[in-house]
Amino acid sequence: MSKQVPIPLGRIEAFSDGVIAIIITLMILEIKVPTIASNASSQMIWATVQGMTEPFIAYILSFVMVGVLWVNHHQFLRQLKHSDRNLLWYNLHLLFWMSLLPIPTNLLGQGFQRPEIAALYGFNMFMCALAFLLMREYVNRHDHLFIDNLSPELRKKARLKLLSSVVLYLISIFAGYISIYISLGIFILIPAAYFIPTNIIVTDNADKK
Repeated sequence: MSKQVPIPLGRIEAFSDGVIAIIITLMILEIKVPTIASNASSQMIWATVQGMTEPFIAYILSFVMVGVLWVNHHQFLRQLKHSDRNLLWYNLHLLFWMSLLPIPTNLLGQGFQRPEIAALYGFNMFMCALAFLLMREYVNRHDHLFIDNLSPELRKKARLKLLSSVVLYLISIFAGYISIYISLGIFILIPAAYFIPTNIIVTDNADKK
């Protein structure tokens, strides 16, 4: 079996940032701005703006989730010395599922109360989280990709938080048929949990000498 050739992290990070920027752009373009007649009354204007509430909330929810994925992707790459060919494919797998997010976001903006739409949204986020977990598990099996002084405790905490997200998103796919608010609560809870910062902990190499 041939040895994997080290690949600089700059290209994978630049490509991923570009794709994520396009995803956010596509999501905001899905919000259709209505035309307001010049003779419209104040009541008519506010009624028109109110009609944009659900699509805008769906956009905010997805924007935060994409932001969480981007921040964690950035932190994950900071923990690596370099990439390899397999990791590039794992990263593309993650970006594929992220690139689909504008579709369920648009549907969610059309009907927050539909369990089928919540299930589709939850499935998309489940696959994003699962793809991220698979990528991290690949690196966990190839320790040479990690920086030498990365704390093992950090790796365990990151894995546990990501695994918890996968399980919760899986629950959200079916929970909406019991109560739509359970699914919506999960969609809010997971990104909120990631706002608790996790610093990269390194060990002192001097102590090993």
